[in-house]
Amino acid sequence: MPSSAPTGIPTGLAEEAGSDLLTVLQALADPSRLKIVGLLREREQCVCHLTEALDAKQSTISHHVSVLKRAGLVVDRRDEKDARWTYYSLSPAARDLGTRIASLLDTADVDVAPADCSYR
Repeated sequence: MPSSAPTGIPTGLAEEAGSDLLTVLQALADPSRLKIVGLLREREQCVCHLTEALDAKQSTISHHVSVLKRAGLVVDRRDEKDARWTYYSLSPAARDLGTRIASLLDTADVDVAPADCSYR
């Protein structure tokens, strides 16, 4: 008899389960990237500020920022006067991604009835 257990994926997220939401969650799963997002949440940051805050090499920061950019969380801009300087900030789409993650964890509509395993 096939199982009728719930999927655990909220309505509207099922079609996204294997797409960009998963990429975002994977990007945020690293403590360094999570710290970078926290810093960018406060304000735009130069790569030199990020290297200092994380006590990491510039190449390590570049890798982490690259992962966050591919996930759609971070954008960059070059200094207009000196293109050697790159500044990072949260992308405009980051707020929407945050809302989608929050909806994944929203328990407002949880069925509080105890689980019933009698369908076995």
